[in-house]
Amino acid sequence: MNDFYQLPKFSQWITSLLFLLLGLFLAIFIIEQGSENPLIYAAFILYVPISQFLYTPLFKLTGGYTYYSPMLLGYMVNEQQIDLHSGTSFDYLFVFQNQNAGVSLRNKLLMYHCEGLLNIISQIENKRIPESVQIVGTSYFFNERTLQKLGFQIEKASLFYRANLFINFIDLFWMYSVSHGKVSFPALWDAKKARTQGATLLAHKMSLELLYARLKSN
Repeated sequence: MNDFYQLPKFSQWITSLLFLLLGLFLAIFIIEQGSENPLIYAAFILYVPISQFLYTPLFKLTGGYTYYSPMLLGYMVNEQQIDLHSGTSFDYLFVFQNQNAGVSLRNKLLMYHCEGLLNIISQIENKRIPESVQIVGTSYFFNERTLQKLGFQIEKASLFYRANLFINFIDLFWMYSVSHGKVSFPALWDAKKARTQGATLLAHKMSLELLYARLKSN
């Protein structure tokens, strides 16, 4: 887990609440200024990645985010569905602070994604997660061929899902670029959803373990 969550709980909560207040202050400021000059509402384009960073610790502490590895989390997890997301900009800052951009960072990111999926498998084996759970995520976690080998089905993303990706474009753009070691644009317009069931993921445990071992050795 990232170093922030190794701090005493009290320190985590104080920092998270201060971040929350800062995020609320910025939102109120934009709204008030925008009432006089509507063009200022465009600042919400920048507010989205800032708020994503600021609110991450609070979402983690309140259970909104469930981390399966330092860079793989589930949003509002329940027994019916796990909606997987790569770590936020807050996680990037702490997890990759001493990591060079490019191939090595991308391999480590994929390794953490594999680690997260293996932790989900472990929880399924221990009956903490039902085998019937639906596991979904965007296809750019891995390439489509790799996902299919791991038992995922690729389907067209809904309009809402695509809209959410575009709202978070700034964060996705800079994190994608860092992982590639150069300015790179994620193909959000061609985003697809990857879906599998807990039992199917469990059946592909060996393939996932082999991929994880290969990435870890790089």
